[in-house]
Amino acid sequence: MKQGLYVPNVGHYADPRRLAAYAVAAEASGWDGFFVWDHLLLETPTALPACDTWTALTAILARTRTLIAGPLVTPLARRRPAKVARETVTLDELSGGRLVLGVGLGADARGEFTAFGEPAGARARAERLDEGLAVLRALWTGEEHSHDGTHHHLDKVRFLPAPRHPIPVWTAATHGHARPLARAARHDGVILMVREPTGALRGPTPAELAHTLRALPPLERPDGFQVAVPGTLPADRPDEAAERLRAVQEQGGTWWLEAFDPWRRDPAELRRWIDQGPPLR
Repeated sequence: MKQGLYVPNVGHYADPRRLAAYAVAAEASGWDGFFVWDHLLLETPTALPACDTWTALTAILARTRTLIAGPLVTPLARRRPAKVARETVTLDELSGGRLVLGVGLGADARGEFTAFGEPAGARARAERLDEGLAVLRALWTGEEHSHDGTHHHLDKVRFLPAPRHPIPVWTAATHGHARPLARAARHDGVILMVREPTGALRGPTPAELAHTLRALPPLERPDGFQVAVPGTLPADRPDEAAERLRAVQEQGGTWWLEAFDPWRRDPAELRRWIDQGPPLR
């Protein structure tokens, strides 16, 4: 199982130079991946500063050599697929194939859609996500395509260059929801979350992970399908942390993402995790 760090692009983490420096240090200490939130606006209860995730990823991938990196997740419903196609192919070339594209519906809990006049309903976001993914994959082929959909239109477009390396697409899904799991099975990986009754999100327990993976349509999944599990481990109890990671791996997890947020985990804690390296060597 690979091990990565999952950090915000807001609050105390909103400096792209520091994010790039963290990624360089994480690579040196043996971490496999460095993934960044993708928010334009985050208010809780007041607005937090933010940096542009895609610009930060450019710096991260330019300064590292082996680290896997990407946005987790970009709300494709508020993006134009042609722009995302151009960005991802450029980052694929820059990094030598180390980009992962994480996508999801996003949320409007803090006005990230409605504040900018974007449709915020869950059904509308899901439709835009699915159509956007179809357009994105068509553009990645480098072949001529036309598309006349509800939200996007292509008129005999041939987008060059095509990616030199297949760009993995991981889609966000929540425990107990069939449609996001079916969407994930059509792509290259899934980032699994559990939604609490309060609306808060967390990573699944090993038992929840096993239950959720049984619900994934197995015949549709491609070879090398990735299962990313975010969560928090006890830094001061390494044996307990390693035991939990082994349980996640036994239940089908292929990536552990040590998750940070701008409210409860500050950059000093991230730095300690970077310096001590991944729990499973």
